[in-house]
Amino acid sequence: MSGGVRVLPPELASRIAAGEVVERPSSAVKELIENAVDAGATRCDVSIAGGGITSIVVRDDGEGMSEPDARLSVERHATSKLRVFDDLSRLESYGFRGEALPSIASVSRLRVQTRRRDDEAGVEVFVEGGAPSVVRAIGRAVGTTVTVSDLFYNVPARRKFLRSSGTESGHVGEVLEGAALARPTLSFTLERDGRKVREWLRAPDREGRVHQLLPEEELTLCRGERGPLAVEAWLTRPERARSGAAGLRLMVNGRPVRDRAVVTAVAQAYGSVLERGRYPRGVVYLDLPASLLDVNVHPQKSEVRFADARAVTDAVYGIVSRALASAFSLPIPSRASWGRGAAPAVDVRGWRRSERDPVDERERAPASTGAAPRVWPLAESGPRGSAPQENQIPLPTTRSSATEPAAAAAPAPRSVASGADVEARPALGASDAAPLRPGPESSWKSLRFIAQVKQTYLVCEGADGLYVLDQHAAAERVTFHRLRVQLGSKSIASQVLMFPVNLEVTPLEAELCERYGDEIASMGLEVRVRGAESVSVHAVPQLLQRASPERLFRDLLAEVSRSGGRGFSDAVDLALATMACHGSIRAGDPLSPAEASALLAALDQADFAGHCPHGRPVVTFTSWAELERKVGRR
Repeated sequence: MSGGVRVLPPELASRIAAGEVVERPSSAVKELIENAVDAGATRCDVSIAGGGITSIVVRDDGEGMSEPDARLSVERHATSKLRVFDDLSRLESYGFRGEALPSIASVSRLRVQTRRRDDEAGVEVFVEGGAPSVVRAIGRAVGTTVTVSDLFYNVPARRKFLRSSGTESGHVGEVLEGAALARPTLSFTLERDGRKVREWLRAPDREGRVHQLLPEEELTLCRGERGPLAVEAWLTRPERARSGAAGLRLMVNGRPVRDRAVVTAVAQAYGSVLERGRYPRGVVYLDLPASLLDVNVHPQKSEVRFADARAVTDAVYGIVSRALASAFSLPIPSRASWGRGAAPAVDVRGWRRSERDPVDERERAPASTGAAPRVWPLAESGPRGSAPQENQIPLPTTRSSATEPAAAAAPAPRSVASGADVEARPALGASDAAPLRPGPESSWKSLRFIAQVKQTYLVCEGADGLYVLDQHAAAERVTFHRLRVQLGSKSIASQVLMFPVNLEVTPLEAELCERYGDEIASMGLEVRVRGAESVSVHAVPQLLQRASPERLFRDLLAEVSRSGGRGFSDAVDLALATMACHGSIRAGDPLSPAEASALLAALDQADFAGHCPHGRPVVTFTSWAELERKVGRR
């Protein structure tokens, strides 16, 4: 370092600060839309060119600005939302810092045209790269139009890291979707390179808006209250879940935000029917007093901080889990199975309590049929302070000694909801310890198949004891091994579909298909990009013929898109594991003795056959000596 400490020139400081607020074109669109909503607009039209890099135009029919307000709007820290610091605790508007327009103006060519209803003429303010503004009178309709041209033209270091126009357009579309969900009574349109691509007309309520954005999904309403917190969520069935939480949106006091803890609580509310890492699609609305929320924790206002985050997640989990249990006939899950202990006792506001406390009138969750709200009883949990029960216990490499075993946890029942097969994972107790393989001198093939139980478990007899195999976990391990072998030899065979499956995708997903087209084809999936938001699946791997082509494609794409930019190869194993899961024998599929024996023989060829690719144990074991003790013969 040399030259000593010095104060940065104002224009340089403003460009650096702008990077915190305006990260990419979608960030600018988000700020401009929020300004339009705060101005009382009933309609907001967004037009972009070149993914928003070339130009962004946001038009609204709000109340507009006077000439003095328009001049001040491009000055840093000029706002109409705050007067004193304590106003932050009562904030109900989107904007409040007075940074959006000046930040955008410092890294682009900004033009603001506005007019109030009572003014005879409008006003135009033009700012180029943070230079002094140029103001003139114009004629125009009531409302405001903001035009952003050549974004980051004077910050080449930031501009060169932007993605393709298709990717940036996709991010802009996601921002519009979030705004439409947050404000269902407003109309939004999106025009891309001169063509209208999306339109969200005003809806009567949140439910109407959610169904506008997810028309193809069967959604279940989960609604309830606990203390000052109100929860309203529309969620998909468990079998429609996807890898990653991109399809699950969260709105807090009408503000689109990201919060990992809340979306994880929603996924946990499905219990064992939802694998780790998979999340439902849908929208979750949380409403609570502004005094229990801090919105000033992120430069782009995409995150919030709750006064009691644990109370919020516990309330979300309790309300959603009971509504889902009723709607899908599922057993009410226990959060302890996710490695969490009992919830703490009631706090001073009375909206946080343990899972053992009875539900009072503040927590209601109506069923999806529209019936009157009812109180959902809580499942009894173990003694307060006891160690949490785990859903899965790793299997040791050798059998346990012949000591008196602890009582094994009973498998969770498999329930059927509306004709869909929903499997719940069995919980393994300490006495269920089993070898990874039947024995050092034995093989899976040597086991004698006896019967299939509940069309889920294969009961087999071995020389040393009784083996119970999870047929889905076993088939998944075999399919995964075969896929890996075929991928290594570049010989994954494809099955051409009689009729291609057409799918709607986001521009970002379409770009991923184009970028990794050869790699996707090497995995047996033939996918063709039809347009900016559509693809078609023409072939699937032969080993996975029983799986839905749409689900295979979306699971593969989800693993690739969440690989963190590390490349396609890093996501291959996860993608193969997910594809194998959905293309294998399921719980509930009847198997003949010949099919069961063939599955046992195939396990001998699979590597590490004691667990499925997702870590679930394939087999539980009971020795003859242990069985004789349990029935009183020893």
